[in-house]
Amino acid sequence: MARRDIDVRLGASGVPVGTLIADQDAQRETSMFRYAQAWLDNPRAFALSPFLPLRNAPFFFKKERHISSLPSPVEDGAPDSWGRRIINKTSAGAHLADIDYLIGTDDFLRIGALRYFDAPGLEGQALAEPRTRKGETRVPMLHSMQDVILAARDFEADPDAYVEKRGVLVGGDILRDAVGSLGGARPKVNAMDEDGALWIVKLPKQNDTYAMSRAEVMALRLAELAGIRVAEAHVLNDAPHFPMIRVRRFDRTGEGYAARVPYISAQSFVAEDDSKAWSYEDIAMQLRTHGADPASDIQELYRRLCFSILVRNTDDHLRNHGFLRAARGWRLSPAFDINPEHRSGGYLQTPISEIHGAKCSIMAALDAAPFFDLSSYEARAMIRSIAEIVSARWREIGTTLQMTSVDFNAMKAVLENEEVEHALRL
Repeated sequence: MARRDIDVRLGASGVPVGTLIADQDAQRETSMFRYAQAWLDNPRAFALSPFLPLRNAPFFFKKERHISSLPSPVEDGAPDSWGRRIINKTSAGAHLADIDYLIGTDDFLRIGALRYFDAPGLEGQALAEPRTRKGETRVPMLHSMQDVILAARDFEADPDAYVEKRGVLVGGDILRDAVGSLGGARPKVNAMDEDGALWIVKLPKQNDTYAMSRAEVMALRLAELAGIRVAEAHVLNDAPHFPMIRVRRFDRTGEGYAARVPYISAQSFVAEDDSKAWSYEDIAMQLRTHGADPASDIQELYRRLCFSILVRNTDDHLRNHGFLRAARGWRLSPAFDINPEHRSGGYLQTPISEIHGAKCSIMAALDAAPFFDLSSYEARAMIRSIAEIVSARWREIGTTLQMTSVDFNAMKAVLENEEVEHALRL
């Protein structure tokens, strides 16, 4: 059995938080986490998630089907899907456990503030240390993305061939160096601007039929007009055929963007695992107990739910919602990954509630308003206001983003839907 003892720390200064012990053999993967006594004694200490309360006792985890062997707030820092594919293909055929994906992710790029070291104290080294080339980080610069675009295209087209020839690419494992803890189905990498800020750059896919980057930026701009806090996002027009989108990472702040902000996904916020289809109502329930400003965030959560229904954002799974740590609890992170779905109909990936189900129905959302501490009158006014913004402004914003006729036709099929019509009649 392979055992790894890992020192868990927090932030750029590496404040000791606890110990993670991961075990792996041919049959199973398990882990144990325990808070450090120094963290429990720290007056500014907080639980890493609602399901890892501050106590002097071990927490045990076991891999089961799609459930990770790692604590959920730790797993949030590991890549999935796209990132895992790259790590798998660039690991020379080795069998990888959940812990391998975590510590194989660049320490500089992992989302949130948790960090992992091979030993406690000053002798401990970060896992994995930022790979460098000539003393500089190998994170690509925003103004020079062509090598990354070409590498991503090669990987999508033929992952095996990409692995065989990656040594001739700039920097060798250029995608692995840049992907960090990013996941999702679409190719994406981290990039840095001239000021040192980190951005997530989403690349077009080979089989895209319209500019999804323009659609996503348009959705984020509409969401902001509708009163939703959103991540800063822009279209990058220097990719062949379809443009890219860059989204500023909100878990890095301060001078030189060196400060790391604790982050967990909504999955970690509502449950220990993803064995159940947890709902928006479940998120609201958790906010009442663990939120720093529950009244404000529950109302915004409802606003995001209604907006997702109206723009057919059916990629709203719990890992596409997040929380940042504030002084007195958790706050909703800025909204991100809002993608209008160009197919008609559809279901949300996060249900409205256990009662109301997951169908994109604005009337079901209206009926669920009391679960979010809103009266029917308040909910009707909010929904109609969002629908008016979507209906009146999407073409104007699309024009500023240089949408083509193909883009407009794709978005018309999404945004001129019966749920918007229902909302406008409220």
